[in-house]
Amino acid sequence: MSVPTLPAGAILHLIVSTIFFTLDIIAVALRFWARLIQRKAVSANDYLIVASLVVTGGVNVIGYLLIGVGGVGKHQGDAAAKEIEMSLKLFVAAGPTWAVATALVKTSILSFYISIFRDPRLRVASYVMIACSCALVVGVFLQSFLICHPFAFNWNKTITSGSCADSQTALLAIAAVNLAIDLCILALPMPTLWKLQMSPKKKVSISAILAVGLVVCLFSSLRIKAVLDLAPTDFTYTVAEDLTFGALELQLGIINACLPLLRPIWKKLLGSSPWRSYKTPNSDKQTPSCDSKPHRPSAYKHLADDAYPLNNYHACITANQISPSAPDIETGSVMVHTTYEVRA
Repeated sequence: MSVPTLPAGAILHLIVSTIFFTLDIIAVALRFWARLIQRKAVSANDYLIVASLVVTGGVNVIGYLLIGVGGVGKHQGDAAAKEIEMSLKLFVAAGPTWAVATALVKTSILSFYISIFRDPRLRVASYVMIACSCALVVGVFLQSFLICHPFAFNWNKTITSGSCADSQTALLAIAAVNLAIDLCILALPMPTLWKLQMSPKKKVSISAILAVGLVVCLFSSLRIKAVLDLAPTDFTYTVAEDLTFGALELQLGIINACLPLLRPIWKKLLGSSPWRSYKTPNSDKQTPSCDSKPHRPSAYKHLADDAYPLNNYHACITANQISPSAPDIETGSVMVHTTYEVRA
């Protein structure tokens, strides 16, 4: 009895999707291990990334079904009528599932920005991007359920009274908006980061970590090309690329969201990290309080690493003004070490 062979596009998707989803699970597990090492409470962006991992798993399952029972990877002439119908049904489900997953990844990253930066403009921009991500989800749902009338015409083209709007244009618009949001999220923290009082070398190091998101943008761009290449007359074959790039965008996005938080694991395993902080010679000196006599030029207080959000403080800070419950930088993520002067 011969074993049926899968088309090359189907095999590629199965391998890539399985490998990178496994890496997602590892990255999220390491993220929580880093929290445990630092004895830090789980925050909103951690819950969001777990939710995105679960929904991305759903996207993977739909991808496997598209190949297993939908005939994806085969030329439409070689696929059975039942396979073609099933692939069209699953494709309708894939869009909204993908949209929810990508919105969760984006919101997790933006929530991380909000927790570590105190620049009001950046925080407002982050909330705007969260709103845009949610709007994208709404748009995908509307496109998926309203593009054809009646709804069953999405997969049953024998309905004589059925009709569809230009679905390829709708998919292209969704992919383009998604890429624009990804680029905005990538660029958001850079102006604030480069205004911080730290060495250029450290700024480049932190920027490089955040700029891993460029890889996600690359696959968002490739997905636009895949949408342009979709052919309704050979759907099962041409949809394979869109399926693979869409899954990779999600899976790399999860890894990208976790990378900045893994510093404690670098320190635990290697004794250092590629973005470790430094201490100035006088960083441990005691600083006079604000109630003391006018300060000397050399008197300053050095704020501990990972203790505060990324911001430049110019006001006087005393020990009793530091609240242990104050919002902190995501400990073990981006390390910023700056000397601050205490002014009378």
